[in-house]
Amino acid sequence: MKTSLLRTARRGFTLIEVMVATAIMMVIVLAVVTIAADTFKAYDRAVADLTTQSEARGALDAMENDFQTAVIRPDGRCWMEVILPGATAPAGVPKAVGNLQPVDHPIVMLFSAPPDRPRWSPVATTPRTAFKGDVCAVAYRIGQRSPFDAPGDPIQQVYGVYRTIIDPEATFRDALPIIFSSTPTVPTSPWNYWNAPRLVPNYSVSATSGGFQTRNLIDQSLVQTGGATSNYCWTLDDQNFIASNVVSMHLTFWCKSSLPASSTVTGALVDPLKRPAELLRPVVVGSADTFKFGPAAYGGYIGEYVTNTTSSTTNAAPLRFAPSSGSPVPVTAAGTPHPYDTYGARLRIFADRMYPDSLGPNNAATATSLPYLPYSVKAVEVSLTILTPEGSKELRSLQKLTAAQSATGIALPSVNDYKRIVNQYGRNYTRYIKLMANGG
Repeated sequence: MKTSLLRTARRGFTLIEVMVATAIMMVIVLAVVTIAADTFKAYDRAVADLTTQSEARGALDAMENDFQTAVIRPDGRCWMEVILPGATAPAGVPKAVGNLQPVDHPIVMLFSAPPDRPRWSPVATTPRTAFKGDVCAVAYRIGQRSPFDAPGDPIQQVYGVYRTIIDPEATFRDALPIIFSSTPTVPTSPWNYWNAPRLVPNYSVSATSGGFQTRNLIDQSLVQTGGATSNYCWTLDDQNFIASNVVSMHLTFWCKSSLPASSTVTGALVDPLKRPAELLRPVVVGSADTFKFGPAAYGGYIGEYVTNTTSSTTNAAPLRFAPSSGSPVPVTAAGTPHPYDTYGARLRIFADRMYPDSLGPNNAATATSLPYLPYSVKAVEVSLTILTPEGSKELRSLQKLTAAQSATGIALPSVNDYKRIVNQYGRNYTRYIKLMANGG
């Protein structure tokens, strides 16, 4: 009896019990691993979103302050300008940056009274000398920098927004006289200041020479993909870097118009699109491909009218589309189709008018085209696309590949490779900013 009880007590788990226990343990382990993996993914997404939000907030806050205090005087002069890199007019426009499309990184130039403007002269005096005035020349642009290695090393280059502020006394001394010298026959704009040789800081110059050098604030000879940086313009100085991993910046100017839909007065300006006067309308940027209404046009932020409803044109006008033939057609400037409310290279902004591309004074516009757009800017909608840290790392890896490495069998990245990174890792942030100085 005792032997039977001992044998019963010493008996272990059966094979079925072990298999059941193992299965239960595997289910529990898989559940824990899945939960942990999902938690880590959620954590990574939260960190990526917080990082991109922080970068976007820094850039958008600065742009909001500058646009809200923008100086746009109704004196017939140009006080704000947007130029796309690589444009052929005006002369001296910098090349496109890295792998970005020109429509994705416009150069914005304006005059404003930012709260963080320079307030004290850098010249050593006792007591310190305060700057007089508050109006400053301000410029925004997207560029690349190498924060860890030597300038120009592609593996460390990161995109970002640069914001350059000229102190109020230098603005009054150098920039404003250029604007005030404007005449109807010889119009000047902020570009005439930013592209002119000025005394700007150059930290490679010895202290005995003053630490300044005569060169352009926006230098057209800048090497974008590495190499010598002796001509590095001040707008891309590290101290002007305010947001990293920004790969796209789009501006939509919301304007009111004084154009009537029709007029019985011969030669009077009328809206060829037959819209009511005083209607708030967007002026947007589009690449040269958008004028062709072809497959290559679908990548830009465009909003022109077309006259036919076909599969190849519907997608080319996402903002406004004319549903049948015989509808309003775009304005024609200098014999080339020019989408109304769209610019592809340059936009000069006055208090009560705008000059997109070749329209306006000192340009070869035909008699059949509008001499200008009688628009008054009321607000600016700024949209930024910012890569997450993971996307920025993958982008830098692609930029490291060069043509020399292709001989070793390494496939060079294509345009679709860069588009995939932006689509997968890009975060979009938009802010609507009213221009108070222009009656917004």
